[in-house]
Amino acid sequence: HWNVEYPNCGGNMQSPINIDMGRTIFSPDLRPIQLSGYSLPAKEKLRLKNNGHTVQLELPESLAITGGYAQQYRAVQLHLHWGSLSGPGSEHTVNGRRFAAEIHVVHYNTKYDGVEEAMIYPDGLAVLGAFLEVGPRENPYYREILDHLYKIQGKGEEVFVPGFDIAGLLPANLKLYFHYNGSLTTPPCYQTVKWTVFNQTVLLSRDQV
Repeated sequence: HWNVEYPNCGGNMQSPINIDMGRTIFSPDLRPIQLSGYSLPAKEKLRLKNNGHTVQLELPESLAITGGYAQQYRAVQLHLHWGSLSGPGSEHTVNGRRFAAEIHVVHYNTKYDGVEEAMIYPDGLAVLGAFLEVGPRENPYYREILDHLYKIQGKGEEVFVPGFDIAGLLPANLKLYFHYNGSLTTPPCYQTVKWTVFNQTVLLSRDQV
C-alpha cells in the first residue's frame, strides 16, 4: 500500500530485486569498490538507533567510496535487514534464494550538499549491500553493533558505540559485485540509488544471526 502515499514505491525501478545469474552481464568497465576512512578510532562515538524498522548506525562523512563509481560518495548510515524464526531476512535474492540477513551502507554523491538534496537526483545515492550467512565462528566486527541491541529495543531508543573498522562489516573481496540502478527499499522509495551488491557473503555465528 506504500505506492498510494508514496507514488515512487510503485515505480519501475524498485528495489530490492531478485538477481538472476543467468541474465547478468559481465562488464569490464566496473572497477573494484574502494573505500576511504572506514577505520574509525574507538574514541569516535557513533549513534546506534532503533528507527522502528531496523537498527541504524549513523556514520561520519569522513567515510567515502573513492573507487568503483564515476563520482565520490560520502557515507550517511548503515542498517541491517534480518529474518526471524520463520525464515531468512535478506531483501535482495540471488536466483530466488534469500539469505539470513543483509547489510546496507548508504552514501550520497558529494556534488550535492547533503543526503536530503541528493536523494531526489538520479545519481544521488549509492548503497553498498552484502548478504550475511551463518558461519563457524563469531564475527568480531558485528559484535560492535549486536552487543548493544538490548539497550535499544524500543522505537526511537539510541545508544552511542565506540568507533571501529566499518569495512569489517563488508566482504573482504570488493572486486566482484552486481551493479544496477534502483531505489530506496522503504518510503519514500526514490528511484535514485546506484546499487552495489557484493558476490561474497559475510559470515556470522548462528547466535549472531
